[in-house]
Formats: sequence, structure tokens, C-alpha cells
Amino acid sequence: MTKNVGASHTSAAGGAAGTATAAAASTAAEAAGEAAFQRQIAALTLTSTKAAERDVELRVVSTELSTVKKAADERVQ
Repeated sequence: MTKNVGASHTSAAGGAAGTATAAAASTAAEAAGEAAFQRQIAALTLTSTKAAERDVELRVVSTELSTVKKAADERVQ
């Protein structure tokens, strides 16, 4: 029967290197995820700002139309 079955004969240095590599990959993935998240937040902020600007424009137009309608209604009476 074989004594060295599976990873039982792997050196401690090899295991440590694998752990370090996995940790570095995890850190890189986390940094990439954070960068992607920040890009999404920036895009959301830009979209929100544009929507707020458009809302103000629509309110101005609505107010102007309401004023014109009131003036027209007063002329009819």
C-alpha cells in the first residue's frame, strides 16, 4: 500500500506559496470589485444628477404652461 496518498506529502513551503497566491488573487479581485463598484456609483450619480436637472426643467415648463392657461382662462371669462 502507498504511504504518500493525496496531498499528504506536499511541502509546507508549497502550501504557503499556494496560500499567498490565493490571498494575492483575492486582494486583486477585491480591488477590481471595488473599482467596478466605484464606477457604478459614479454612473448612478451622473444619471441621478441628469434626472434632477430634467425634473427642474419640466417643473419650469409646467409652471409656465399653467401660467399661460390661467391667463387664457381669465381672458375667456
